[in-house]
Amino acid sequence: MTGARDTVILPLAGHGSRLGLPTPKEMLPVGPGRVALDDTLDLLAPHAGRLRLVAILGEDRESTARHLERRCLELRLPLAIIRQDPALPESTGAVLGATPWYGPANLVLLADQVLHTPAPTAAGEALDLIHAGEGAVFLAAMEDDAERLAVDGSLHLTRDAGGLLRVTDFADKPGLEGVERFNAVWFGYAFAPSAAEGFVGALHRATLNLAEHPHQLDAICRAAAVEVGPFTDLGTWPAVTAHWTGAAS
Repeated sequence: MTGARDTVILPLAGHGSRLGLPTPKEMLPVGPGRVALDDTLDLLAPHAGRLRLVAILGEDRESTARHLERRCLELRLPLAIIRQDPALPESTGAVLGATPWYGPANLVLLADQVLHTPAPTAAGEALDLIHAGEGAVFLAAMEDDAERLAVDGSLHLTRDAGGLLRVTDFADKPGLEGVERFNAVWFGYAFAPSAAEGFVGALHRATLNLAEHPHQLDAICRAAAVEVGPFTDLGTWPAVTAHWTGAAS
């Protein structure tokens, strides 16, 4: 590690319209005294000494900002809060708009995605792979549920000769007709600044359902992957209810 800190980017400008919540979805309660954002911050806690956090907030996120300020003070994690450029929509647009804040390695997490079991080393492993020369790394969970693969950011993973997981195929919400190609869904991703335009740009085009750039899949299929366990995307009420029920059992 050099003296420069790696950057964690949290896109927190989405409206959560599918839930109709009175609070931002990252502030959704997930346990006694805990909100979804706490699970994300817990992933960073073991690595706080090497990180800085850039939170990209939309309007009416005062409760989120206050929570971040309190938790980051506790973790001794440097925090910057910026606003999302309206010309760059979605979480991938938020990441592209954070270019001035990129560090030697950069990790993107989504605060409405909650792991079922802790993964205290995952963030560090992904960032270490960037420092070792990888351009991009996904955090990914193995998945064989066709309905989940159809509506998520889906990957096909295989191990290379050195035992490292590699992405060999990708689609954003491939639909049921395409799920046989995939065996995993992504939870987060890391990237080197030099790979941002190709890798994050490709994810952005896929998220917006734009016509594929000729090198879109190439940029993503060069990525490595670090496996995490199953996770819940708290974007719908059935998912929220299932998570609450599981947490209570």
